[in-house]
Amino acid sequence: MKLQLALDAPDLMQELELAGKVATQVDLIEAGTPLLIREGIRAVRELRRRHRGRPIVADIKVVDAGEPIAELAFAAGATVVTVLGCASDEVIERVVKSARRYDGQIMADSLGVSNIVERSKELRGLGVDSLCINRRGFKKVKGLSREERQNAIAELIDNVDLPVYLAGGIDVNELKSLRSLPLAGVIVGAAIAEAGSPLTVAKEMRDILDGKR
Repeated sequence: MKLQLALDAPDLMQELELAGKVATQVDLIEAGTPLLIREGIRAVRELRRRHRGRPIVADIKVVDAGEPIAELAFAAGATVVTVLGCASDEVIERVVKSARRYDGQIMADSLGVSNIVERSKELRGLGVDSLCINRRGFKKVKGLSREERQNAIAELIDNVDLPVYLAGGIDVNELKSLRSLPLAGVIVGAAIAEAGSPLTVAKEMRDILDGKR
């Protein structure tokens, strides 16, 4: 299971500093949507320049235009570009076309998708590489206990036709239980970024995923 760091604060210098502290503990580094809106595609370029051996995710959440937007991110050094799973098939096809030119990957975000299982089958057919299940938009887990939420997520993962990354409020304690699920990865932002020692938390998460805790 991979650990993806989400850099969501709209402050490039702050996020570059954070990434520099914890890069050795994470598998992917994500330029989050708020950061990209504030700083533009140079956020991707700067992350690529500083972390050449690490995949960079541009969380653009493409929903319109498609190819030209994805092209900007891939040309700047992104390894993965995100697209909303609810975007039209035509837009997604264009984004995938751009990814193939750069030997990149496309991750779809489940926000706005009403039937995640059915849409995942369609997304795979369109050439999407992975799916981010964003719990902010996953209505089935609202009002449930942590154990009930995990069971609901596990059932969903079993029926989804793509590698799944889970995002949304994951902390160290929850990660210990999530590691038993067949997830491709987890996306963590605040639990690392807002910690007193981001490196300590990132190391702890790395150890959990590596079975050392």
